[in-house]
Amino acid sequence: MSDRPHPYVPAAGGMAAVKVTPPPGGRLIDLSLNESSYGASPRAIAAAQARCASPERYPDPASTALREALGRVHDLDPARIVCGNGSEDLLDVIGRIYARPSDEILFTEHGFAQFRLIATRLGATPVTAPERKMTADVDALLAAVTARTKILYLANPNNPTGTYLAAAELRRLHANLPPSVLLVIDSAYAEYVTADDYDSGLTLARERNAENIIVTHTFSKAFGLAAFRVGWAYAPSSATGPMHLVRAIGNVNAIAQAAALAALDDPDFTLEIRDRTARERGRMTAALSAIGVAVPDAVTNFLLARFADAAAAREHLARDGIVTRPVADHGLPAYLRLTIGLPEENDAVIASLRNFMA
Repeated sequence: MSDRPHPYVPAAGGMAAVKVTPPPGGRLIDLSLNESSYGASPRAIAAAQARCASPERYPDPASTALREALGRVHDLDPARIVCGNGSEDLLDVIGRIYARPSDEILFTEHGFAQFRLIATRLGATPVTAPERKMTADVDALLAAVTARTKILYLANPNNPTGTYLAAAELRRLHANLPPSVLLVIDSAYAEYVTADDYDSGLTLARERNAENIIVTHTFSKAFGLAAFRVGWAYAPSSATGPMHLVRAIGNVNAIAQAAALAALDDPDFTLEIRDRTARERGRMTAALSAIGVAVPDAVTNFLLARFADAAAAREHLARDGIVTRPVADHGLPAYLRLTIGLPEENDAVIASLRNFMA
């Protein structure tokens, strides 16, 4: 992968590279952005609609009610929670506080693209550590730490590979990091994971109560609130003050706060989304493997699919009205990322790729 950063490529930019043709009488199937295919909780939608009745009222700049609810749900101190305009907002805030142009920011070779972009914005040096079977390698990460390393960003599970680092390995990573290195665990897809040996980072943060762990989460994925951009971070007390200073005032709008608060109050909905996604993920993995498409094990709401010619596969899917995400910008030119869609959407993907592979 080139050391030069790539700009973020949204769905519209990705779609422009191929001609997408919805089938006659059908609709476009956009599986390029890892959006929840099942939407948001009806309670969250109702709460957002209700808050729209008072658009003249500013949002609570501290997201107080949301932080308190997150504290109750996750057994955390609300004073150590900072909310943001999506978790990416907070990842950027963290970078601006802890890193300078002479510093290094470390992440895995196929890590979330925003990590490299954050380092570039700051003028810091991005450093990548090799992965093992598309999964973060603790020994490789530790070997890449230098006296200049200030932040280690780890997406767990990772985007775009869909793999995760087990809780024991996460603990080993933190235990062997110098206290001067901040471990930032981005857990955007945590709600999709069913593995028993997984820790989003919150358990580790509670156990260690260390000054060098920050965990970020989002409501954009399993909660289905991507349009509202709500994220949150659990940080040591020494970090929350600076984060509140650096983040924008009112960075989480009032409608987003209301929707996120109501979504937290409907845990059964989120669990149902997790289980439906897991069933479809297993079915998709088996079906694609059966027709010769290699799919690494994933725990997320997307799959990474390998092709001899990923560009040709993408164009074939586009002709069938299916939009996918190329991931050459993550150093994976032979792969496409496919969001787990609704069952009928996944059927369309399987049928299209069966024809392509044939």
